[in-house]
Amino acid sequence: MNKRLVLFTSIFLSVLILAVVGGVVKAVSARQLTQTISPELQSQIDAREAEYAAQIAEANKQIQTLSQVAATQTGQMEVQSISPENAALIALQTTSYEEALLQLPELVNYEGKAAYEVQVTDGVLYIDSLTGEVLFNGVPQRITAEQAAQIAGVYLGGMDPRYATVKMAGLNGSEVFQVTFNDYVVFVDPFGNVLQAQLYQYTNTSTNQSSSSNQSVFNGEHDDYDDDHDDEDDD
Repeated sequence: MNKRLVLFTSIFLSVLILAVVGGVVKAVSARQLTQTISPELQSQIDAREAEYAAQIAEANKQIQTLSQVAATQTGQMEVQSISPENAALIALQTTSYEEALLQLPELVNYEGKAAYEVQVTDGVLYIDSLTGEVLFNGVPQRITAEQAAQIAGVYLGGMDPRYATVKMAGLNGSEVFQVTFNDYVVFVDPFGNVLQAQLYQYTNTSTNQSSSSNQSVFNGEHDDYDDDHDDEDDD
């Protein structure tokens, strides 16, 4: 029993002594390490730590700046979205202001894109709601007076459009091109469609020594075209 007690006591004292010695050695080593660092080395260590801290601060600043830029760009994208009034103006500009707006543009889905549907007199246009780009223009292209003369000349069998007289006239409540070739009159709508053609024939009457006109209409009657003829005097 006494031997065991002595053995346990010896082990306990040995462990205690080792722990105390280890602590003393560690403390002495730390003091020696502190004493061995020169002021120049400590200055370099401090400068390196300050540089690392500055780099970390700069990285955080750049991250914050990028976040602000991304938020600003997102806001700009939202600002760039156009209003229905702007969409209507773009549509009218596209048609050279020759069309009338039928109703306020409506926001619809056009081929997977958010777009304004703009209905005008002769068709419909789709305007991108973000960029204002014309995605589709369903309004037929209008022709010029020269093109109307060419169309009328072809309709009459190949007459030279250089000898045609072109002016605007009313037909069934619409404004159309009135193309005249000598005794022929052709009415062409603003989109190049021949609506009507007329032929004027003249016959002389010897009884009253005056001339009268006999009008022949190819495609219906036209009440808006009048052609006055002067009386001819006999010698």
